[in-house]
Amino acid sequence: MIKKILLLAIVTFSLLVCGCEQKLPPADNPPQLPQPEVNQSENQPEKPPEKPLIEKPTENPQPKDNPTENKPVENNPAENPNTEQPQVVSPAAQNQKISVKVYYPDDAGINLVGVKRTIEIKNDSEKYLAAVQLLTTYPTEKDLTVIFPKNAKINSVTVENDTAIVDFDKNITKSFAGGSTGEELLVNSVVKTLTEFKEVKQVRFLVDGKEIETLSGHMDLSAPIKKSDV
Repeated sequence: MIKKILLLAIVTFSLLVCGCEQKLPPADNPPQLPQPEVNQSENQPEKPPEKPLIEKPTENPQPKDNPTENKPVENNPAENPNTEQPQVVSPAAQNQKISVKVYYPDDAGINLVGVKRTIEIKNDSEKYLAAVQLLTTYPTEKDLTVIFPKNAKINSVTVENDTAIVDFDKNITKSFAGGSTGEELLVNSVVKTLTEFKEVKQVRFLVDGKEIETLSGHMDLSAPIKKSDV
C-alpha cells in the first residue's frame, strides 16, 4: 500500500514538473505585451508653421492712410486773397466798336471830305491801322473816290509819343500814277485821318521800314507832316 502511494506521488510530481516546464517561458525572452496604438495627431500638439527667416516685401505695398497726405488742397479765394483768379472774358467784351472820321478825295480830285465810319477792334492800338485801311477801300458815297493804288498795302501804323508812323509796302511808290495833286491828296488824307485821334499831332511815312523823301517826287516826306500843314 505504501508503495502504491509513493508511486502515485512520484507520477504526480513528474506531471507537475513537465507542465511547469511547458508553461513558463525562458528567462532570456520575456513575453512581449501588445502595445496600444497611439494617435500622434491627438496626443502631440500641432507645430506652428515655420516662418521664413527674412520676410519678403509685398509687390505692391499699399500706403498707409495719412490724413495729412493724399488729401487734395482746396483753394478758397476768400481765405487766400493773393490767389490769382482766371479772368473770364465774354465774347462781347473781346471786340469793341468805335466811330472814326476818315477823309476821302472827292470825284473832282480837289478836296478831302470827312465821313464817319465804325470800326471793330480788339484793342485800342489797332484803331490807327484800321482807320488808314479804310482809305484803301472805295467809299459808299457816290461823290467820293479812293486815291490809293489797288495793290498798295499798309504794313503797320504805330504811334510813338505824338507821332503816328505809317509804313507802306513798296507798291505805294511803284504803282502810284497820280501827279502832284494826287500825291498831296493821298498824303493829306492819311494825315487828316490820323490826327482825328487827339493823341496824334503829326505823321511820318516809311516804305518797308525805311524813311523816304517822297512818294512820286512832288511832296517832301523826309520830315513828319503836322496837322497844321494840311
